[in-house]
Amino acid sequence: MSPVTQVPAPTNHQDDLGSAGGVRGLLWLTWRQHRWTLIGTLVLAAVLVGWMTYLSMALTDLWHQCHETFCPEHSPQGERLAGSSNLVLTLGALSRLVQYMPLLIGLFIGVPVLTREHEQRTLLLAWSQDFSPQRWLWTKLGILGLFVAAVTAAVAGVSDHLAHLETQVAPVTLFDHVPFLNTAMLPVVISICWFAVGAALGAAIRRTLPAVFAVIAGFIGLTYFVQWHYPTLMKPLSVHLQMDGPDRGPLRDNALVVKGGMIDYGADGPSGAFDATGRQLSGVELQRLCPPDNDSGRMLSCLSNLHLQQHLQYQPGSRIPEFHLIVATGYLGLTAVALAAVWWIVRRTNLSAG
Repeated sequence: MSPVTQVPAPTNHQDDLGSAGGVRGLLWLTWRQHRWTLIGTLVLAAVLVGWMTYLSMALTDLWHQCHETFCPEHSPQGERLAGSSNLVLTLGALSRLVQYMPLLIGLFIGVPVLTREHEQRTLLLAWSQDFSPQRWLWTKLGILGLFVAAVTAAVAGVSDHLAHLETQVAPVTLFDHVPFLNTAMLPVVISICWFAVGAALGAAIRRTLPAVFAVIAGFIGLTYFVQWHYPTLMKPLSVHLQMDGPDRGPLRDNALVVKGGMIDYGADGPSGAFDATGRQLSGVELQRLCPPDNDSGRMLSCLSNLHLQQHLQYQPGSRIPEFHLIVATGYLGLTAVALAAVWWIVRRTNLSAG
């Protein structure tokens, strides 16, 4: 008898090749569908990074000119940092662009992920290929999410550096709302969050324009909610400071005043000023003790000579990393909810409806 030739069992190479081709095909399809948005995002990010790098060099120059400290108010360098100077206006505009970058990502990258397929009636074609609907979803979200993370990380790094330089030459604090959101890796976390929220709202509403309005409303609402609540995410500290005292003590180094610091002259109610015994003066008493003098300096000298104090509640600058972590955790939680919602909606989508 001749020996029996054993035929090797079939392998899954074809399946593997099909799977690899499917990933490459979906990568190519994602590029084809979103290429102009991705190119526009790269161009905007490049402009932001280049412009902020140029301003960082200008602020570093001012810092050296002012002997590596705050620039005096009436010096030429201080005038460049005055409230309405071109440099300050440019810094403010770029800060706002970085703050609203997550909204643009949610609108132009997140929303179209599924609304495009619904409006063009291509879901049945897209989900009847090698990929299951869930795998199609996670692959596409992963590709676009990695792109969003990479681009916003570059912008966040330069934005953080610029904000720190600004605090070295001007009396600003990193705890203020806009610098707080534009530093560390919060721009990355918030951008990923609104990318996921945009995709979820697009999947739920299935129409681009209504989903866009929903994302805008949600972004504005959540931004103001965070601005209102983040100063009290941890219990503020309290301090009494001498009015017009040269040493601001704990209010230096990026501290945030939560309550206090305002003086009410001439009112019948509390003025916000305390005498040496700790008793709060009324506005009428304060005006009688130290009448306003049209900025001649006598009123400030009076406040200092009487050892009047202010009671303040504040968050020290050393807490900024903890606050960043708390806010980032909240946005990551919202991201998880949005991704779960997208998965649930896709899982229940009726393919026959397109």
